Amino acid sequence: MKRHEVVSTTTFVFAVLTLACSGTAKATREPGTDSSPAPYASPSGDIVDKTRAGAEKVGEKVKEGAEKTGEAVKGAAQEVKEKVEPAAKEAKREAKPVAKDVGEKIKEGARETGRAVDATKQHLDVKAALLADKTVDASHIDIDTDKDAKILYLRGTVPTAAQKATAARIARDKADGFTVRNELTVMSVPKK
Repeated sequence: MKRHEVVSTTTFVFAVLTLACSGTAKATREPGTDSSPAPYASPSGDIVDKTRAGAEKVGEKVKEGAEKTGEAVKGAAQEVKEKVEPAAKEAKREAKPVAKDVGEKIKEGARETGRAVDATKQHLDVKAALLADKTVDASHIDIDTDKDAKILYLRGTVPTAAQKATAARIARDKADGFTVRNELTVMSVPKK
């Protein structure tokens, strides 16, 4: 319901009630007395009937106004639904490829992290095994890993060819799933 209809209905209700009350006051006056109403006089039947009829009309107008307001709200809600629904579907449609791309990047990141962790584990396992073996001087052996190609490189120096071969065997035993490239150089270390 529009604002001016509500104001008109409210004004009408006020006018009917004012007329009804003023009509009641006039009907309760005793003939030949002052203008104030008699305190215990009863209103005439015509005034009561008119007031009741006016009140019923006001009630009908209020009811009509409420129905119009309800219809207007219902129509507005439907209009909003009709406008929002396609936008929501479009947003969902646009979000799917972005979500898929994000998911792929997360998967790739997880794979990359897994490869790095695996390479680090192999590096530590081989280094620990070389240090634990008393037949190999591992103090000058460096270990590098290529996580993508899954290659473990032994670099540096050892004092004998036998230690070079032992270091390669230990690395192959410990570097599960990695290819071992033995690039160690045999060089005797001068004694101090």
